[in-house]
Amino acid sequence: MLACSFQNAGLRVFDIRDLNHPKEVAYWKAPAVRTEVRPSSGSWAQGVDRTVDKIAGWARWVVAKQNDNGNGPELELWTVSDGNGFQILRFTDSFKQNNKDLFEETLASK
Repeated sequence: MLACSFQNAGLRVFDIRDLNHPKEVAYWKAPAVRTEVRPSSGSWAQGVDRTVDKIAGWARWVVAKQNDNGNGPELELWTVSDGNGFQILRFTDSFKQNNKDLFEETLASK
């Protein structure tokens, strides 16, 4: 899988097993924070547009040893956005169940 992000466009995840036919499989766009100040967020100067959140860096794949339920390994995406700070993104159980082959191949390559 390939994760791509660019400022206001959010974060998109692609299945690139067939490089001639990449397929978008997941999408995340953090909510706008408006006037709320959150820990580790940035750009709180006067005049900054906080009606959208901007991805502030490259997403990073991390294989967690265990998830919150004690099961593992768990594939996570770590990212940082301007208004929401550090975020850990995980796939839903139903998505993982419907795409077992995608996760088996991705976890095997890590």
